[in-house]
Amino acid sequence: MSEASTITYDSDGTYEVKLTRAVNYRGAMLLPLPRHEMSGRALKAIVEQEGPDVVDSAEPR
Repeated sequence: MSEASTITYDSDGTYEVKLTRAVNYRGAMLLPLPRHEMSGRALKAIVEQEGPDVVDSAEPR
């Protein structure tokens, strides 16, 4: 189970994120590799769109 299922993300924070699968976010295809740097707001939107299992890891920066 991914760590995202029990974590809340700070909308104003920045995260280094590894996804479990490809995600289409705002017209851009984000692949599982490499890690992506994104805002907490974007991360929350992706989790809301795809479900918490889409996040393999998300480390605050």
